[in-house]
Amino acid sequence: MIFSPDAFTGSILAVEGIKDAAVILNGPTGCKLYHSFLSDRQFPRESSHDPLAFQDDYYFGQARVPSTCLDGEDYIRGSLEKFTRAFAAIAAKEKGFLVVINSPGASLVGDDLKSIIQKSGMQDRCLVVEKTGFSLPASNGFENTILELLEHLELQSSFQDSHQQSSPKKVNIMGISLLHKHWQGTVAEIKRLLTLMNLEVGAILLAGTSIDEIRQSSDAACNIVVFPEYGRRIAEWYRDKFGIPTVISAYGAPIGFDATENLLKEVAAVLDISPAPALDEVRKARQTSYQHISRFHSFSGLPKGATFSVQAESSLAFPLTHWLYSYLGMAPVAVKLLSGSEPQTAAFLKTFLEEKGFSEAWNRDLSLESSDIAFADGRTLQLLKTKGCCKNGIEIVLPEEGYIHIIPKTYMGVSGALLLLEEVINGVRLK
Repeated sequence: MIFSPDAFTGSILAVEGIKDAAVILNGPTGCKLYHSFLSDRQFPRESSHDPLAFQDDYYFGQARVPSTCLDGEDYIRGSLEKFTRAFAAIAAKEKGFLVVINSPGASLVGDDLKSIIQKSGMQDRCLVVEKTGFSLPASNGFENTILELLEHLELQSSFQDSHQQSSPKKVNIMGISLLHKHWQGTVAEIKRLLTLMNLEVGAILLAGTSIDEIRQSSDAACNIVVFPEYGRRIAEWYRDKFGIPTVISAYGAPIGFDATENLLKEVAAVLDISPAPALDEVRKARQTSYQHISRFHSFSGLPKGATFSVQAESSLAFPLTHWLYSYLGMAPVAVKLLSGSEPQTAAFLKTFLEEKGFSEAWNRDLSLESSDIAFADGRTLQLLKTKGCCKNGIEIVLPEEGYIHIIPKTYMGVSGALLLLEEVINGVRLK
């Protein structure tokens, strides 16, 4: 069984990743509850959460994703009257940018929501997303919504406006979302490495950024795509509209030392700068890593020879599989890609497995093999452990089992490689 969010969830979490924007969900209350919980858990905004402070109509004790509370009659007779009341009440409470998102059922009703927005005079402050992509993968809904938002904001090229070239030190980061585990730590790590190269990070599309940062994102010197599934089409939009070059590592996400070095070198090549300060960080981490691996291997023989299985999108599965095999000497027994995976990266992964003699692991269900350590979402890992299909597991994607993370973490970059190494060594140590 695969637990994977759909385009509806991807669309909602795209907007909820903007710190001064809010979703108005045009749909039944049942569509609201989980998304309200998930957005608040992944990106807390309130200093404290008192359910009694959100007893207004349409909130139901949750701070995020208010709903218009459609019922059966609304699907038959139309919901414009109810939507008008709900929109007025929610817009009075929410002071930032608003995005109305139709639930799959509401999108079939065909109500003219945009006319209500125009009559209210809030069309500059509000976007309506009629169709998110229904049951397509979450990445489709995420990109579809961002592209609609960018068109709505009518970004202007700084070159067109001021006849000045874009800043050579500003870059945008794309393809990170609230749907990614440890997204805040990932943003912090990538910013840290780019700062070492004397680069300024503009907008993060869309994870913890602001509407103003998005409006000012058209003057970047390049766009760096971390997860291609969630950022390739967005970067192509910037390239076509503003001529901004795109950096996408052949490895996918920067997991492990090789993939991190590759991304840094590609950014440096596009911007004609030196990656040396950031690469020095990778070198130091390699030394730290070797010290621990050599000592652990000397008395256990591990992690070399230990088996692993992976279930994730290709931009995560490929660099992880490459790193575990090439750097730690571990053997893949099952590598299953989630729907919506980036085709080019998936092809690289398939070729890599075939070249290394592990073609049988390609696209194999994790429950059909027994591994020393599995990498997947929390629910899948729980099922695998129950069936005896893995001895230990590491959560690398959502949904997670509920562990509360207070200290920012990441599996990306230098810090992420060391965290993964720590979890892998301890995971195989206890087998």
